[in-house]
Amino acid sequence: MEPLKKEIIRCILTDKLEQASKIIDQSPQLEQLASLLDKTPRNHAPLAGWNSPLPKFITTSVSYTCGIGCEMCNAGFADKTSLFEDYKHLTREEFEALSPWIENATHVALVGLGETLDSPHLEYFLEKLKDKITFISTSGVPLNKKIMEKLIQAQLHYLNLSFDGKTTAGHGGGRDSYINKFWEKVGLIQKTKQTLNVSHPILHLTVAVDSENINQLDEIINSAKSRGILSVDLIYMVPNNQTLYEKSVFTDLKNFRQKLNPVMDKWNGAGMHVRFYEKAQVDHSPEACYFVDKHLMFNLNRQKPDLCCGSLDMPLEINGLTPEEYWNSFPFRYFRSLHFSAVREDLPEICQNCWVLQPERFKDSFQNEKPADCMKWYREAGQFKLANQTEEAEPLYKKIIRVSRNPELVGKAWFHLGELSLKNNRQDEALERMKKAVQFCYDHALAFAFLALLMRCTIDTETSGRHRKPEQEFLEFFKPANITKMEATTPSL
Repeated sequence: MEPLKKEIIRCILTDKLEQASKIIDQSPQLEQLASLLDKTPRNHAPLAGWNSPLPKFITTSVSYTCGIGCEMCNAGFADKTSLFEDYKHLTREEFEALSPWIENATHVALVGLGETLDSPHLEYFLEKLKDKITFISTSGVPLNKKIMEKLIQAQLHYLNLSFDGKTTAGHGGGRDSYINKFWEKVGLIQKTKQTLNVSHPILHLTVAVDSENINQLDEIINSAKSRGILSVDLIYMVPNNQTLYEKSVFTDLKNFRQKLNPVMDKWNGAGMHVRFYEKAQVDHSPEACYFVDKHLMFNLNRQKPDLCCGSLDMPLEINGLTPEEYWNSFPFRYFRSLHFSAVREDLPEICQNCWVLQPERFKDSFQNEKPADCMKWYREAGQFKLANQTEEAEPLYKKIIRVSRNPELVGKAWFHLGELSLKNNRQDEALERMKKAVQFCYDHALAFAFLALLMRCTIDTETSGRHRKPEQEFLEFFKPANITKMEATTPSL
């Protein structure tokens, strides 16, 4: 997208309509948007009641190398040890750029995408985070006494260890040698802490559950407890291909819940803190998404942080916006209103089929159905639209919506239908069609610009308050009250 067009849309999505008005005439491509902007009331921002405090939990990836080669890896390390030839780690300067976001956070996690401990800057990062509750996630493979002493000296609060037991998809491929070495590393960590007479970092375990290790969870948690690990997160092994899907629990979710819930009950009753996405029980279908409105993750595209671990992409880049401007821009307000007050059918299509919110529907992603080729119709419809032949264009766009299984293409078809509605002065219809456009293609920035203006023109669509709020169990558990102070000063290293 050309810079001027991007800036106009950015102004609209951050409620700077007067600024957008001053420059929109310079972009002839946006003539229809300019016409709508000229008629749009300035007296209220749509969904203003859905502004939210800045996120308290920030995650940033710091390393883009890993040598374990887990089959289940979604980051790309299943068959490689580095994502890029000339970019291995987050730089200090890139980390400093996150300062405005970190300033408002209480919890900060340093993670991969690869092996976190491969980063040469961890001590520097932790020094900058000394007034935050800090986490490092690791496989544990690179850990040794020297690294552990450095993490202790840097005052790391929590060390999250990823371990999956005996499963071919997970860390170490389920090999006995890997499993034994992992528990040896845990012993080394605890011995080092004992020698230095410190309580930190507190160990936490994360287990990716699949069909191969679900019957081992009792044993894994027991092993963790016996080694002083008192909190465990159980998560889905999320498949990214058909082979992994067959190994996942998504093939039989009923059986998964029947097996997992008794294990969680047992160990929570025994004083452990065992959770599945912050829940002490596995829900059939969670009421609200685990990630929404409390967590922001900075990965490779640091101008477009991730709201969740799914494939949702936002339409707006940070590019100089303050955290408040970005976090409470119209797409974020709209996202909150959908998740916390709207019916589930109105959620973004990605969320409706997500493994967190709709695990029963996630399996549809692996149904090997050959998609219909709708691009021919899409191109024909575009030609009719350019020629102002609405009666020929509209049926083709509607046909794509009926037939296509490509959400992005469906979203674009709805967008063009919305433009046709505006052209024919059917504003209410245009509003509904633009809602559909962003539902199927949430990163469609121009559709969002139209939607933001149309909602300003339609007061009845305003939703004024929160019906639900994000749960904060994670932040409540991982807090300073749970961290005892050092019993002695750590010696200089």
